[in-house]
Amino acid sequence: MLRRSVRFHRCYGAFLSSRSLTSNDTVRVGCFSGFWGDSCSFASQQLVKKGDIQFLVGDYLAEVTMSILSVMKKKMPELGYCPDFFEHLAPVGKGISEKKIKVVVNAGGLNPKGCAVKLTELLKMFQLDLKVSYVTGDDLMPRKEEALEFSSQPNLPYNTLNCYLGAEPIARALDGGADIVITGRCVDSALILGPLVHSFGWDMSEYDKLAQGSLAGHLVECGAQCTGGNFTDWEKVPDFHNIGFPVVEVSRNGDFSVTKPPGTGGLVSFGTVAEQMLYEIGDPQCYALPDVNCDFTGVRITEAGENCVEVRGAKGSMPSSFYKVSATYVDGYKATMMAPMIGPKAAQKGYLNAMSNIERCRRIFAKKGMADFTETNVECLGSGANQGRKLDESDAEEIVVWSAVRHSDKAAIQVWAKELAGASTGMAPGFTTMLGGRPKPTPILRFAPFLFPKDQVRIAVNDVPFASTNSEHCQVSPASPAEVTKEVVREGDESYRLEELAFLRSGDKGNSANLGVICRSPALYPILDAHLTSATVKTYLQHLGPNLQVTKYKLPGISGFNFVLESALGGGGVASLRSDPQGKAIGQIFSNFKVEGLKSLSEYM
Repeated sequence: MLRRSVRFHRCYGAFLSSRSLTSNDTVRVGCFSGFWGDSCSFASQQLVKKGDIQFLVGDYLAEVTMSILSVMKKKMPELGYCPDFFEHLAPVGKGISEKKIKVVVNAGGLNPKGCAVKLTELLKMFQLDLKVSYVTGDDLMPRKEEALEFSSQPNLPYNTLNCYLGAEPIARALDGGADIVITGRCVDSALILGPLVHSFGWDMSEYDKLAQGSLAGHLVECGAQCTGGNFTDWEKVPDFHNIGFPVVEVSRNGDFSVTKPPGTGGLVSFGTVAEQMLYEIGDPQCYALPDVNCDFTGVRITEAGENCVEVRGAKGSMPSSFYKVSATYVDGYKATMMAPMIGPKAAQKGYLNAMSNIERCRRIFAKKGMADFTETNVECLGSGANQGRKLDESDAEEIVVWSAVRHSDKAAIQVWAKELAGASTGMAPGFTTMLGGRPKPTPILRFAPFLFPKDQVRIAVNDVPFASTNSEHCQVSPASPAEVTKEVVREGDESYRLEELAFLRSGDKGNSANLGVICRSPALYPILDAHLTSATVKTYLQHLGPNLQVTKYKLPGISGFNFVLESALGGGGVASLRSDPQGKAIGQIFSNFKVEGLKSLSEYM
């Protein structure tokens, strides 16, 4: 009883006490945005009013975002940042000023200084005396020729080249008295690690603390995705309409808890946090970041009260001497049409109509001397297409046709779009309407990352050159041991869907996806270790593509596994023509995997 009370105070005690920071206090950080386009309506207000936080952070950037911002900046050079940030900040400007809450965001995109200048103007209008600082140096486009000497594909038409910077420049900006820090491209977790380095004075060689702080950042940088969003047990999550955004309370030694503001919806549990820990990672023994290589294999997650978990055990080692560069380029155009089909054999009719339209366009192209489509993709959503079921097996009587095409010439996409309406009177019956009207061509943005030496990157804080205090770098990064296949032992006559035995979550990195699986009980870990191999996962998900490759990693600290699925997304992101271009549904698809030969479930729980 005493243990539970102490843990409860760890998460909620700060709501009852003074917020003044002392050498013995923990630091509380809340995240209000997981991506550019996240809810502007309540997250920042919720955290400022109820979160009792010292730092408010927001993540806005993805690989695709940088390309979108580059298009924006070409049209209007003074832009190139995420203007939604101002909308997030406006309702809480007075609150952060009164409560002395510091703000850290990467909303600067391709123009952190421009974002800072505009924000400073807005703050003056509202008579808020807050110091705004900005971090630059990640953008390598002004040094394009020099940077591309390190790329294996130097001749591509790149429109963005941005280093993933680390936490130290953010910490130095805060050391200099900044109330708001705006960065360009940095690793998402640095938005949280920077405030921790600043608050605790951590040395950049205290790698275990940096790893714990980075894990805290990794858990909350996607906003509500660790407080019940996208959770396997979604039916147990209350009040999605008022979901609580995450707060991490971090101790000086790096241990931390995850919680959310009181009186909000959502859920913080072992499952919600463990799922998010595996989101979009590769080898958990070397989660490589600019400041530290993290080993998550021994992390322990413990429920410590209602909507509160404690997290310990991340280990760190010295990082690489290179920054990863987010490099994007335009590779032609694409468009997507969605249309309901209703009636018997809906999937078969929908597929026929979509393919007939594509074939008609090919004949038009030939007459006009235009090239063929670079790629096409037709899915009948509702027929089981994303689960690997064959079209002729579908008996669905209501589906949505997803037809997407790619071409190097925008005019060819426009020809295809104009021909789509003909299906309403000249093809198989059941076509109702095109959702959203006639589709328009959009640029295909591809991601081609490479590594660039850290000592050649010119970082600055408020235009003052910045030099890292850590010159230690590893020559060879750590790596998990190779997979060892275990023999499947039949223990009984029961069979279960994997979702009954484990939590699952999937995400993307470029054209690769990852699939995280966490056992609902440690007793199930050796059983699922035997059943879930790279081979069995590849067989079950073979419909994701002919070049699919699967690598298995183990995380015994949380009784979990991470499967990296290479060449799984048809190009990934906005380059993919698929209805699930970022692999968000792969975990849900794999939840139907059957595990056979088990005893009664109660004997494992």
